[in-house]
Amino acid sequence: MIKEYDIALVVGTRPNFVKAAPLLKKLENKNKKVLFIHTGQHFDKTMSNNIFIDLNMRDADLNLNAPTDSQSNQFQFIVKELINIFNNNKIEKIGVFGDVTSTLAASIAAKESNIYLFHVESGLRSKNLTMPEERNRIMVDAISDLLLVPSEDALDNLLDERVPEHKIHNVGNIMIDTLSENKSKIIDNLSNLKSDLKIIKPYFVMTLHRPSNLSDTILNNIFEAVEKFTKDYQIILPAHPRLKNFINEKNISHSSINLIDPLSYIDFMSLVYGSKLVLTDSGGIQEETTYLGISCLTLREETERPITVTEGTNKVIGLEKENIINEINNVLDSKISYETNIKYWDGETSDRIYEILFD
Repeated sequence: MIKEYDIALVVGTRPNFVKAAPLLKKLENKNKKVLFIHTGQHFDKTMSNNIFIDLNMRDADLNLNAPTDSQSNQFQFIVKELINIFNNNKIEKIGVFGDVTSTLAASIAAKESNIYLFHVESGLRSKNLTMPEERNRIMVDAISDLLLVPSEDALDNLLDERVPEHKIHNVGNIMIDTLSENKSKIIDNLSNLKSDLKIIKPYFVMTLHRPSNLSDTILNNIFEAVEKFTKDYQIILPAHPRLKNFINEKNISHSSINLIDPLSYIDFMSLVYGSKLVLTDSGGIQEETTYLGISCLTLREETERPITVTEGTNKVIGLEKENIINEINNVLDSKISYETNIKYWDGETSDRIYEILFD
């Protein structure tokens, strides 16, 4: 029996869930019929399952349980499964989020099924095509019917690529909807979290997950740099499974760093909120620290979120040991306070998306 849906939302990784949660709630509060699909791209429970509890988010209607043996096999599996689902249901619109494998796979499946496609978080560009995420962004934006951008720089990127202006809308950053809704919970959780993690000094938070940073040289540079500050600061690193496996396989020294299992969304954001400094190669964390007013140093050569540098607390510092040390010292010497004032980073992005889709 064919079922009818106003929208299908496809997610596959933890950042996808954070972006989808407010829109899913908005749609269902407006009595829209939503098919909520989890591809299973993130397979580690600490990276995905507890996000539903954290965000008070309902379970997915379908979980594809995508294989984890290789990115190409995962991509092909998701495309095939989604085409089957899309062709056996009547769906008016399909929404995808961000820049991960699931995002591109769902977009291809939507167009193969001749269904209207909208992309939340369109237009971000790092100008680095060696990054799979950059290739995914460009391809998804090229085939989307509606491009919902988080900031003016993203809008400009799409116009430079000659995307028709009528397809593009600056709706703001949907991750901020989730962050602002949970901010009091995040703050209230901090004391217990510090106790659980035995944090007794000021501390840095560090995250590393990009494959390009998984090398002996790069990790040694980073770890040796932050080790210079361990007399006065604890270094807390919630380790992505990919990172933990690499460190163990290569026997990389990390005795001065508190390597812990990945945290739930609320716990991790509490950890960030209470920190002196965040060092990361993540994209989303650059935005979250900007909103929270927490100093962030990005351990990459570029960012697809330059607004966090021009109007936020973020600085892109590369991967050289001495530069990392110098930039950490600069942050610790800084007395600058910060309050974000980026257009539409106000917790109301899902409202704007709904109005564009249905009003």
